[in-house]
Amino acid sequence: MTNAIRTSFTIIITIIAFAYGMSILLTKKINDLNYIDSGIELYYLTGVESQITKTAWYNILLSGQNIIIKENETYIVINSEQGLTVAALSSDIILSTLLAPINIIILLLLIMAVSWIVNIRVQTRNESYTLKLLNTQASDLLKSLNLATSSTAKQPHIEQLRVNYDALRTHITNYTKESEISIFQDKLTHLLDRHAYIEHLAKQLRIAERQKYRCALLFIDLDGFKQVNDSFGHSFGDEILMQVASRLSSIMRHHKLSNLSPTSQLDQNLARLGGDEFSIFIDLKECKNRALDVAQNVLHEIERDFVLGNKLIKISASIGIAVYPDSAATPQSLLQMADVAMYRAKTDGRGIFKVYSPDMGKKIRRYHYLLDEMRLAIASENFHLSFQPIVDVDDCAIDYFEALVRWEHPKEGLISPEEFIPIAEESNIILELGDWIMLESCRQMSAWYNAGMRKVKISVNISGVQLKHCNIYDWVMDKLSKTGLPAHALMLEITESTFIEASNKIIQTLEQLRAEGITIAIDDFGTGFSSLSTLADLPIDVIKLDRLFVSQAKDNAKYHKIMHSVSELGAKLGLKVVAEGVEDVKQFELVKSMGINSIQGYLISHPESSLNVGHKVLQDNLNFISATGRGVWNIQK
Repeated sequence: MTNAIRTSFTIIITIIAFAYGMSILLTKKINDLNYIDSGIELYYLTGVESQITKTAWYNILLSGQNIIIKENETYIVINSEQGLTVAALSSDIILSTLLAPINIIILLLLIMAVSWIVNIRVQTRNESYTLKLLNTQASDLLKSLNLATSSTAKQPHIEQLRVNYDALRTHITNYTKESEISIFQDKLTHLLDRHAYIEHLAKQLRIAERQKYRCALLFIDLDGFKQVNDSFGHSFGDEILMQVASRLSSIMRHHKLSNLSPTSQLDQNLARLGGDEFSIFIDLKECKNRALDVAQNVLHEIERDFVLGNKLIKISASIGIAVYPDSAATPQSLLQMADVAMYRAKTDGRGIFKVYSPDMGKKIRRYHYLLDEMRLAIASENFHLSFQPIVDVDDCAIDYFEALVRWEHPKEGLISPEEFIPIAEESNIILELGDWIMLESCRQMSAWYNAGMRKVKISVNISGVQLKHCNIYDWVMDKLSKTGLPAHALMLEITESTFIEASNKIIQTLEQLRAEGITIAIDDFGTGFSSLSTLADLPIDVIKLDRLFVSQAKDNAKYHKIMHSVSELGAKLGLKVVAEGVEDVKQFELVKSMGINSIQGYLISHPESSLNVGHKVLQDNLNFISATGRGVWNIQK
C-alpha cells in the first residue's frame, strides 16, 4: 500500500468515526428532549402527519429520525401521538449539539487530526519529490562517471537512493585509494615513496614522544648496484630493485613490522628513498635490539642470489641505523644520521651495518664543508696543477709528466687530494673539476711541446665518474683542439678498479682514443684483483705498478716475485711498466734490476709547479731537448 493510499484511507476512517459519533450525540439529544428542558424551543404541530418524512442529506447523522419540512423550515420530530406532533428546528438541535463544550473539544481534536493528516500528506509529497530529485541527480552523476547501478524505476525512491548512494560510496572509496597510491607509491617497486615516508615518520615520532619510547630507522643502500646497471643495463637494475622490495616486504611481515595505510594499504614503515636506497622504521617498545635483528636479516636476504633470466647476480647491502631520540629528533635528521652510519658501513668494508654515533657526525660535517668549499674554489680558481716527472731508469730522461691537482685553501692551507678527490667523485663535482684539469694540463703541455719537449707526454688521471657521464672521445679531442696539443703527447691514467667496472662501450671509446695516438695507462695496478689475462684484452699501453709492491718487495719475497712477473709480462705484451713510489736508492736499484723501464716517486722529484719545471728542464737542458725532444731530470742518489 502506497503512502497516498494509506493517507486517504486514514482521512476517510476519521470522517466516518466523527460522523458516527455525531449521530450518536444527536440521537441522544433528540431523545433527551422528551424529558429534559435543554433550552431548545419545541413546536406543537397539528395536521402534519402527511408531511412527516425521512428524506434529508444530513439524516444519516440523525439515525433515520422523522423530519417535517414546513414553510422552508426543517423540523425534527420529537414525539407524535393523537394528532399532535412535537418538533424542534433541526438547526437548533444540531447547533446545540455541536456547541456543547465536550463536543467543541471533540470537533477541535478532529480538526487538528485532519490538519495533521493533511500535513503529513503534503510532507510526504514533498519528501517523495525530494527523493525523486535526489535520485535523478545521483543517476546523472553515476552516468557521468560511467558507473553502472542496479537501481530500477520500479523500486521505491528510498531504495533507489540507497542503491545509488552505495554505488557512489564504493566509487569514492576506490578513487581515494587509487589517488593515494598514485601520489604516495613508488612506481617501480610499489613501496611507499620518500615524501610520504617522511610524513609518516613525523607522525610516528610525535607518538613516540608522547608515549616515551624509542624508535629506530634503517637506511639500506645496495653495494655493487651501479655495476649491475653498467654491465647488464637498467632493465636488469630495475628487476633487482623490485626483487629487493619483495624481500624487504617479506622481512616486514616476518618481524610483524608492517603498518598498512587504511586507505591505500601501502606499508608505511617501508619505503624506497630513491635509486638503490631503502628505509625501514621500527619501534623499540617491545625489544631494544629489534633493529639489530632486522638489519642482520636484511643483510642475509640481500646476499642471496638474484635470478635474472639465465644469470645469477650477487650483491650486498650496507645499512646505517639511527635511533630516536638518541641520534636525532626529526625525520630528516634521523634519515641523515642513518645515512651517515650507512656511509661508515660502506667505508668499513660493505655488507655490514653500523649504528650512528656522534663521532660519525664529524665526518659528515667535514664532508659537506669541503663540498661547499670545493664549489667556491672552482668558481674562484683556487685549484692549481703540479707536475711530477716519470723518468727512464737508465738516463733519467723524462717520459711523462703526471698532472696532479692541488687545493690551497685560504684558511686551512693545502688540503690533501686523498681527502677532497673522493668527495668530488661522489658528488660529481669531479666533472667540472676534471674539465678544468684536462684543459690546463693540455695547455701547459702544449707550451712545453712548442718549447722542444716533443717526445714527452702529459699524463692526466680520469675517474670512473667521468668515463660514465662524459663522451670521453669528444671531450678529449675537444681539449686537444682548443690547446693545439698533438694526440700523441697525451696519456690518460685510469685506475685498475675503474677498468674492471668499465662497460664495453667505454672500452670501445678508449680504443678510439688509442687509434688517434693517445696513450692509455692502467694506474694502481695490482690493487684491483683483476686477472692478468685481461691485460691482453684491455686497451692499454702502460702499466703503473702500485707503490705497495715497491715498498714491500725488498722485505717480502712474494711481492718481489710479483713485481718481477709483471715486468716480464709487460715486456712480452709490449707494455711499458712504471714503478710508482720509488723513494730511496735501494728501491731504485731493485726496480732497475727487474728490468722495469720507468720510475716515479719522491726520489726523482716531488710534484713541482710549472714554473719550477721550466727552470729545471728548459733552462738547463736546451741542447739535450733539441737533440732528443726530451728533458732530463737530474736526481741526487
